[in-house]
Amino acid sequence: MNLLSLLISKRIYHAIILFLCIVPIPLCAAQYTEEASSQEYLFAKGRLLDVSLANQSITIQQKDGTRITVLVNLKTEFNGFGTLEELQKSNVIKIWYRQEVKGNIGLKILRPPELGC
Repeated sequence: MNLLSLLISKRIYHAIILFLCIVPIPLCAAQYTEEASSQEYLFAKGRLLDVSLANQSITIQQKDGTRITVLVNLKTEFNGFGTLEELQKSNVIKIWYRQEVKGNIGLKILRPPELGC
């Protein structure tokens, strides 16, 4: 193996390693750690407008005025609270949900800790 082929193979090796480090790793559906939508779920953040215990749903309003209603079921993960009764209007919450025929199905609802004294 001559010096030129050795240098080329090292460059290709380094290029592959660099590419693998730069390419973002897709978020697993069960983690919901990023504030982003994916092929498997959608993300929204907004102020809580309504909590319907009868319908097991919540409605939020995003900064752009868009309102989103999400249905809650037994598989919906709560973070920062235990039950829908603990949510209060005007809480800022983050939701990860999936669109289905019967409506938006909540996958995870997060109420960030409130700041202040």
